[in-house]
Amino acid sequence: MAILLWNNRDLASMTGLREKVLFILLSILMVATFGRVSFVVSEIILLLWALSVARMAGDRENTDMNLAMAVWFLSYLFMHSFHPVKVDRYLITVMPAVAYGISLSIRETAGIIRWKHASDVLSALVALLMLTSAINYLAGMPDSYGIVEAEKEAAAWFMEHDPAYSERIIASDRGPAFTWYLGKYVFTRKMHPDRMELCIEYFRDLNPDYYIYWTDETPLPSGYRVIYSRRGVAVAERMNMTG
Repeated sequence: MAILLWNNRDLASMTGLREKVLFILLSILMVATFGRVSFVVSEIILLLWALSVARMAGDRENTDMNLAMAVWFLSYLFMHSFHPVKVDRYLITVMPAVAYGISLSIRETAGIIRWKHASDVLSALVALLMLTSAINYLAGMPDSYGIVEAEKEAAAWFMEHDPAYSERIIASDRGPAFTWYLGKYVFTRKMHPDRMELCIEYFRDLNPDYYIYWTDETPLPSGYRVIYSRRGVAVAERMNMTG
């Protein structure tokens, strides 16, 4: 990215004052508001920033594609920075932008080095790095996960306990995981010690029929009784639940 910006440094002298001011203001706004406002607002600012760059670049070659990939990557980064749950497989959705960025970086770097074999050597190094990373990742994967086994066991018990569970409102401190186990949407509600009041308010607004949680990580809100607890996973039922 730094090399790409350097190679296009002449844009600063080719654009008008209004375009420069707009670009600088949107850049400052995008950085200053990151993590402090809704990610939706950050995405909108990012889009406006990209449009300002496109206006500055004009008809320059590959500007549209470069900006599209940059927005793809940054929008992914913005959204998942706010998301409370992060899983390795989520990276799949941004891999096309990452692959484009890698190839563009190799081309731009090779252009600066100006050696006929620079692109081949850089490509080989990147491929070696990716292969080494993949092998190291796979070697470190455990054969079994105690967490997964405990959660699957709790989910199986819960489905047998309440055959009408698909009609219930269910929340969990690991919502995406239990959404997968139960085959229905499970809301994510986790009690953070430093934001307990807000978390409780958020929880009460949903008022779930059941709450599935890890006993050593998440306290149980009042008004619920535990009906299952095994291997660290508990299922709690709302006390005044009917039907």
